[in-house]
Amino acid sequence: MKSELHPSAVKNFNEKADLLLLELVSKPKVSKQNSESSFKPDIFVNTLITEKDIIGEISISTVDSVGIKVAQYFDSGGRQIGLSEGSHNKLIRLSEEMQRTKVLFNTISVNLITKLIFDWMRDRYKNTTNLSMIEYVIDKCLKELKEFEIWMPIAMTHIQSEIKIGKTVLKTITRELIDQWCKEWQKDYPENKDKIQQIIDEKRKNIQGFASATIKIFAEPQRAYEIAFEEAKKAISLLRCFSPANCSPQIISYCTLLGKENSETETYLITHGNKIHSISERIVDGASRPWFLNNDFISIIKPCLEILDNLLQQDIKNEFQEKVLDSLLLYSKSSLAKDSSDKLVYILVALESILLKNENEPIMQNVRERIAFFMGTSVLERKSIINRFNKAYSVRSRFIHHGHSIDDLKVLEEIMIDACMFFQQLILNVNNFKTKEQFINKIEEVKLS
Repeated sequence: MKSELHPSAVKNFNEKADLLLLELVSKPKVSKQNSESSFKPDIFVNTLITEKDIIGEISISTVDSVGIKVAQYFDSGGRQIGLSEGSHNKLIRLSEEMQRTKVLFNTISVNLITKLIFDWMRDRYKNTTNLSMIEYVIDKCLKELKEFEIWMPIAMTHIQSEIKIGKTVLKTITRELIDQWCKEWQKDYPENKDKIQQIIDEKRKNIQGFASATIKIFAEPQRAYEIAFEEAKKAISLLRCFSPANCSPQIISYCTLLGKENSETETYLITHGNKIHSISERIVDGASRPWFLNNDFISIIKPCLEILDNLLQQDIKNEFQEKVLDSLLLYSKSSLAKDSSDKLVYILVALESILLKNENEPIMQNVRERIAFFMGTSVLERKSIINRFNKAYSVRSRFIHHGHSIDDLKVLEEIMIDACMFFQQLILNVNNFKTKEQFINKIEEVKLS
């Protein structure tokens, strides 16, 4: 891996790391807050970590108000030595520069590089290594590289057959898969067999039978997760373009990575005589419904899925293909939106992103006419589409400029159906144009024919 880095890059990175060594300082003393004036809520503590639970050297970090690490120190003979705020920022920038290189980008995370550079600084300070920073970091990185298969569960989504989209394959988390996990864990810790079964059953409730975006990646664990997260997010978003939620204002899609579905609940306590009488929790959103993709439905959307699958696998895409993907990812957010006004805004912005040449063009006129001539096959159909978009833009204007919510859901429903049909046709045409301008010019030719 080191030999693949350009010699000038190796020299540059090592020089920056050597300069960082000169910025190691003792941790400044911080005055303790008055414990009597500090507010300490009585939060339930589930686990107590003692000195016996600490493995290896202790690293002390300082974080800012939003939880970002801004300083870091290691122990050396009872003193805390490390990088203060300004110097720590240089460490982060160096790590980011290294991670952006072709050699490291797809396999190593910024977090791991940052950790390893700091470990090298500690070891050089303590005279326990003579390696250059690059030699030290690359050697440690190579030991972390493995092939992983990452499974990322999808909320409230069930598939009868596997679906391939780009680098991901959507698979079902089966009972057998979880049973095998349980058996392997119990085999390693037979004394905790019942406890393990209890933990697995608790996990099983949330994932068994649901779809999961899976991807095989050769990388270190953190970078494998980062890549899997991005690829899964894209694949799930594109799949969501075919959700029934795209055609009805009353339906909300929860087809997203598990934990990000934002399914709303309410929790409340009823007390009587200063005693808790009961605790209740209920689902607020009545539109929360699982999405079942059986083989019949999968076969219907298969032509579009195959195009998207091939498109995502292409390392180099033309301008039109990139624009189509961007507009689809925008459009897919509308099905997650709970407020009807938000749905309309996402839909119209997605349409505008692919149907306007630039920001100087009249928006409403061009969007309504271009979608009409792209979709409509007769004068009557085109007039109907233009009329529906006139109403939709009027509704959006009242919402954006005057804060009026959408009370006529019929207008929204008609636009949602138009948009759903438009984007499916757009997918089928994604390989027919090289630029967005070519696509728009073709529609203009139809208008003039």
